[in-house]
Amino acid sequence: MKKQSFKKQLTHLLAVTVLTTSSLGGIALATSPAVSAATVSTSKIKLNEKDAVKKFHKQFKNVKVDEIQLETKGNKFVYEISGADNPKEYSADIDAKSGKVTNTKSEALENGEQKTNLDLDKAISRKQANKIAEKAAKKGQGQSWTLENDNGTPVWDVEVVNGQKSTEVKVNAQNKKVISVEADD
Repeated sequence: MKKQSFKKQLTHLLAVTVLTTSSLGGIALATSPAVSAATVSTSKIKLNEKDAVKKFHKQFKNVKVDEIQLETKGNKFVYEISGADNPKEYSADIDAKSGKVTNTKSEALENGEQKTNLDLDKAISRKQANKIAEKAAKKGQGQSWTLENDNGTPVWDVEVVNGQKSTEVKVNAQNKKVISVEADD
């Protein structure tokens, strides 16, 4: 499961808006992911990533987690947790407020595809990564988080949104150091 970049999300949203505008006879709504994400309060996040993984493991026993995403879908935050065992990969969407599993799926791994398991006991929490990322971005609030291994190191990728501007901050989830800060133009 690959996380789409902010630019890809924006391009997709603009394409949908144009198609919708055409089909509705020229009526358009001005919107962007940064604006809609900023309207969803992070206080709606009641479930932390470890509890979300427990919900994932209730659905898929003995499957090792390789990625945790938390982002807005509609007007709420949803975890998308993915993992794999040898023949298959699995994913589950979990509402971050209620803890309800809203979607699950499994599919065969592609030939030769390898997944690297996350060790949550060795990684900082999303909240810790968020504080580090917001400080590195200087302005804005974290609105999207992904934890995955990058060359064997767990890394939090945090999207910090300030109005129409978005900054992607990568944080080493073991030593808490900022790896990179990239502002979208």
